[in-house]
Amino acid sequence: MSPASIHNWFKDAKSVELDDGIEVTSKEFKKLQKENQRLKEELEILKAAAVLLGKR
Repeated sequence: MSPASIHNWFKDAKSVELDDGIEVTSKEFKKLQKENQRLKEELEILKAAAVLLGKR
């Protein structure tokens, strides 16, 4: 097993405490951040669509 593999395993297993006290792994935290960004982008698209449809 390479040192890089071990390093990545420890990095992924390291926990992060969220504002509400819940602990998640770094990997889960990155996944949540990515999902949050996607949802923000979808919300902006829906807001723009609502403005366009409201003008009709």
